[in-house]
Amino acid sequence: MKRLLPILLLLALDACIYPFDIKQDDVEIKHLVVSGDITIGEPTRITLGYVYPVGTPSGTMLKDYPKGSLTIEGDGGFACKGEYLARGTYEFDTSSAPPDQRYRLHVKLNDAREFASPWQGVNQAPVVSGLRAEPSETGLALYISLDGADSLWNFRWDYTETWEYHADFIPVLMFVPGLPAPDNEDPSKIYREPDPSEDYYYCWSSRSSVEPGLASAEGQSGNVVKDRLIMTIPFTDKRISTLYCLDVTVSGLSSGGRAYLQHLHDISNNTGSLFSPTPSDMPGNITCLSDPSQVALGYLSVVQRTTSRLFVPPTYYRQGYDPDALLFYPAPDEDGRYMFDQVYITDSPVRFSGDAPTLTNVPWAPKRCVDCRAQGGTKNKPEWWPNSHK
Repeated sequence: MKRLLPILLLLALDACIYPFDIKQDDVEIKHLVVSGDITIGEPTRITLGYVYPVGTPSGTMLKDYPKGSLTIEGDGGFACKGEYLARGTYEFDTSSAPPDQRYRLHVKLNDAREFASPWQGVNQAPVVSGLRAEPSETGLALYISLDGADSLWNFRWDYTETWEYHADFIPVLMFVPGLPAPDNEDPSKIYREPDPSEDYYYCWSSRSSVEPGLASAEGQSGNVVKDRLIMTIPFTDKRISTLYCLDVTVSGLSSGGRAYLQHLHDISNNTGSLFSPTPSDMPGNITCLSDPSQVALGYLSVVQRTTSRLFVPPTYYRQGYDPDALLFYPAPDEDGRYMFDQVYITDSPVRFSGDAPTLTNVPWAPKRCVDCRAQGGTKNKPEWWPNSHK
């Protein structure tokens, strides 16, 4: 007898996680999930995962990944075996794969199950005809325009954001913990000048998109997408405070590939209803050759990709008012003692000062005001970054 088991999709396309229900026999469930695309002209990465019943220990899900032999095959003789990296991910050298062949992914798992994607021609890379930033009522809007070059009608894009920002103040002095005393007015025992290695004024941060952007020109007179919104960044966001960079990677899709990704998008944005879609409603294009009755989730496309980069200067940045991000003077306790060590421990080791420092005339700053790392960034400047400072 079949019953309804709650299933958690551990690994779905593009690392999205969705709750859903499917009907299965009362047995252990380890359906295969395939994530990624075959990318011609650059290395390919494919990730395999399982779906698990709700209640499966997280340690099991994080350690139990499908293992086996994976091969990307071309109908003109091309073949490339995948090299296992980690966490279910395999890498293939498809940099020199001919674009005029049809390709498929062939999977032979160690549990004797065998899967394959259908033979597919290569979806050509679209042309990024425009990537621009423009102020709007709600913030800085980023737009992309695409051209399918007469044979491509469906598009996907992913992006990586990188931005430089800086602290509010450059500290002149640093507090030396444990030395000052209420009767000690010797600045040399209270503060020291920062070392050049302690320059935490400029930082860089980066993050990638969570799910792909999708667009289609099907049903239109031309296969062109004009000014599709990627995102809107608030004017007070630190990302656009100094220099912001958007790197977009775009690929073409078949109608089936776009429909599958749109299905996953609908799941992630319309959950919570009994009538919400589930991944099992559209299992994808991965077939189990050893047992056609088995379900495999994922949709594998064969694509060529193109990239485009946009730099945005701080023209549109508007610094928001933060009443806590101000210089301050530590106050004495009820006995008139200045507990500088306590301020140092609870707030920041770096301070801002004026001239001729004494115990009580030096303004201090919260850590986030003088140490850019406190806002999540690092001093790891990208090699390709155009600014010369460190």
